[in-house]
Amino acid sequence: MSTLNITARFGLRLRQLREKQGWTQVVMAEKVGIDRSYISDMERGKKNVCLPTLEVLAQAFGVTMSQFLKGL
Repeated sequence: MSTLNITARFGLRLRQLREKQGWTQVVMAEKVGIDRSYISDMERGKKNVCLPTLEVLAQAFGVTMSQFLKGL
């Protein structure tokens, strides 16, 4: 298991998925209706993610919540 905590590992996954889509944080914020600064905080592992937010993010990336969290 990684030495990073779960919020940091989630943040890395979020950034990877966002960059794979070619989205900036601003573009992603507009697409999912989440403030850009909150996205930044999630990507840096500074914010915990609640289930409704996780669902919105997974839908935006076209994956299930299970796929989004797999391996974290």
